[in-house]
Amino acid sequence: MIGKTLGPITHTDATGARRVLNTTRVPAHHTGHPRVASTAHLVQAEVRDRAFEYRVAVVGEHLFATEIHVDAPYLDIRTAPDAHTTYRPGTLPAELARCVVSVTRGFGLVFAAWDLIATRDHRVLALELNPGGQWAFVPDHHHITTALADHLEQATR
Repeated sequence: MIGKTLGPITHTDATGARRVLNTTRVPAHHTGHPRVASTAHLVQAEVRDRAFEYRVAVVGEHLFATEIHVDAPYLDIRTAPDAHTTYRPGTLPAELARCVVSVTRGFGLVFAAWDLIATRDHRVLALELNPGGQWAFVPDHHHITTALADHLEQATR
């Protein structure tokens, strides 16, 4: 299993440097620990057969999907080595795209960033919906930024 913090938790490492706590493997014997059981946390099965990941931004009725391909081992996409990471415009299957927008709307959100994993056997697994997720790291971020600005401009009218 893996665990991911619900917010940007920082810590100081052995060298004294300040670090962000990224997704980590959780030993099975830790899942029943009272400290784990009494806190808000996200624990899920580790997906080992991933083909690539999607970062999907939803703005209003618009959906922007980016495929993230990494040709090196990694656990957390944020720690994947830049030299081994490529970004491509992506397209979600139509039904999945409708579901992503529908769930985003169901939570009353105008914007959401989704993390999805496409497996080698052609399944797509949703990791999370983040109402404050980042988008500026994807190559086509200007389309997302423009859609957000357009939406805000229309909302003020």
